[in-house]
Amino acid sequence: MAGYICGMTVQQLEYLVALDTHRQFVLAASTCFVTQPTLSMQVQKLEEELGVLLFDRTTKGVRPTAVGAKVVQQARQVLREVQQLHEVVQLEKGDLVGELRLGVIPTLAPYLVPLFLVELAGRYPGLRLHVEELQSAAIMQRLKDHTLDVGLLVTPLDDRSLREIPVLEEPFLGYVAEGHPLYNRSVIEPADLAADGLWLLQQGHCFRHQVLNLCNAPAPATPRPYTYESGSIETLKQLVSRTDGYTLVPELSVLEEVDTNPMIKRFAAPEPVREVSLVVHHGFVRLPLLATLRDVILAQLPARLRVGQAGQKIRWK
Repeated sequence: MAGYICGMTVQQLEYLVALDTHRQFVLAASTCFVTQPTLSMQVQKLEEELGVLLFDRTTKGVRPTAVGAKVVQQARQVLREVQQLHEVVQLEKGDLVGELRLGVIPTLAPYLVPLFLVELAGRYPGLRLHVEELQSAAIMQRLKDHTLDVGLLVTPLDDRSLREIPVLEEPFLGYVAEGHPLYNRSVIEPADLAADGLWLLQQGHCFRHQVLNLCNAPAPATPRPYTYESGSIETLKQLVSRTDGYTLVPELSVLEEVDTNPMIKRFAAPEPVREVSLVVHHGFVRLPLLATLRDVILAQLPARLRVGQAGQKIRWK
């Protein structure tokens, strides 16, 4: 086995991981900037060195064998540790350079990313930023697979393999149509919330789960003759504005109108909030980069949203 290990190259491991990720030789080769025959030959050479078949090739695609899946998992860890060697050197030099792969949940991305992305890129031109909008489960898994460096999502996650750095405490707000009973309230209470007229995000969004927990209301006695569960907070706001009912929104989605739009209602204290954190794998070593990212985000936001600021709040799961 020692001979096999010595015969491996980092490049072969990169090809192996790319093939597992894309499950297609042409696409995997494209992402590695090599030809398909080159990638195929190197994967086959690695299989010959190890003496095992790592992938099943069929007309329907490519899938790792049982032993191949284990090898790929270890290859991902090896590549991550190789990357960490470079990162340690960069840290010693005081450089914020290289690639930062950031995953952001959909209920945060359109409101938070535009506030800091250009500022961060302009301040650190040697840093290559790659941002993806993903749901929480996908971000968590990709942090563990080392295909993302940092996640911006709602916590706590209760996952010991991940480290959470709280950044924001973002209030829930009511967004209420003019004809709704809540419209004339100066503030609202969770007990005021009913299932009648409530517009929701679709399944898979953590914000939907939090809203339902906060409302804790029975099903409506007379449901609408239609349903619409959106993947977009902006769509929910438009539905409320143009039809009826109400929805709950995170404050960042109405930041510029929160003090002027009568449709927006704050909750009475203690105000329900969601905790937003930067999340990394416990093996993440670029802590100065993490601190810089946190500082750049906070600099663009009102102080009241920062974790631990004055005011009565209750974190809602």
